[in-house]
Amino acid sequence: MKTALLAVGTLCFMASCTPEMTSSKGVVCDASMNTVSIVTDENDTLSFSTMDANREEVNGLLLNDTLEVFYTGKYAPRMKATKLVQYPQAVKVGGDRDEHGCIASAGYVWCEVQKDCIRLFEKGIRTEAVDGNNASAFIVFSPDSIRAELFFSNGQANEILERRGLPSGGYVWNVEDDDTKNVRQVDGLWAISQRGNLIYAQRAENRFEQIMITAE
Repeated sequence: MKTALLAVGTLCFMASCTPEMTSSKGVVCDASMNTVSIVTDENDTLSFSTMDANREEVNGLLLNDTLEVFYTGKYAPRMKATKLVQYPQAVKVGGDRDEHGCIASAGYVWCEVQKDCIRLFEKGIRTEAVDGNNASAFIVFSPDSIRAELFFSNGQANEILERRGLPSGGYVWNVEDDDTKNVRQVDGLWAISQRGNLIYAQRAENRFEQIMITAE
């Protein structure tokens, strides 16, 4: 056993075993002197620290610019970017409206419960997969909070849920189906479960402005 561990250690030393470099590409939705956030094609919002990042290819970050962010290891919110690469926009903003008139290059998607084009990072509540697979889901409520629409980063179809009162007080959003997603608040944070199992949860650092829910 010791011989095997020694061999692995020797190989790592010779090959310089370091965490794998990863990159994510998306549209800039927020940028400051020290941080940048991008929205990927999967409508996932990723935020990075730009402290000490190699920014030689970047010529002033602007909203809606396309940016590729390189980082080491598994993504975590506000982790340090090691390199930023800026790309010309492939599509002219405003020239890629969908059937609802939403401009994808500016980060807009159609929201059925709001009957409007929205940016998920502005209107939605971000939750993250509890199994650590980097998937995320946004919860968007209708103006009267009667309905909720779920947007998934993994390409899963949107789901629309209806509000129901709980005997103990408060509300839950689901449909009358055992396999439905179930949206509710747990200790002040939003959570999505299915068949009694928690699958997505809102991180405290990703908390959006609290939605006021009132009974009719």
